Amino acid sequence: MAGAQPGVHALQLKPVSVPESLRKGNKFMKWDDDSTTVTPVTLTVDPKGYFLYWTDQNKDTDLLDIAYIKDARNGKCTKAPKEAKLRELLDVNTLAGKMENRMLTVVSGPDMVNITYLNFMAFQEETAKVLINRRD
Repeated sequence: MAGAQPGVHALQLKPVSVPESLRKGNKFMKWDDDSTTVTPVTLTVDPKGYFLYWTDQNKDTDLLDIAYIKDARNGKCTKAPKEAKLRELLDVNTLAGKMENRMLTVVSGPDMVNITYLNFMAFQEETAKVLINRRD
């Protein structure tokens, strides 16, 4: 291609910007399908946007590499708890907003076959949506 200029088609990537609310952390309740317990956690994203991690009240921390996240769901597409007792624990009337709009399901794994589901419940609808809307 004699007329092509070098560097014209170079891709300009913007640096990742993690909102302050995600860097500071937000309060969520974490639940598992195989359990009937709910664990309060603080869900945080590191400043460079590489890791999603959550810390419980005992200061135990779990970590997920954001590169392994396949999908983050909010609203009707989330995974609802099957156990009635677990649904009762999560559906606290004093929290703001509908239960399904406060739910967040993070689908992750090394490929599309071996996936895991992480289930969180925010205390407010806006908090759950912040994580979903940052998928630029």
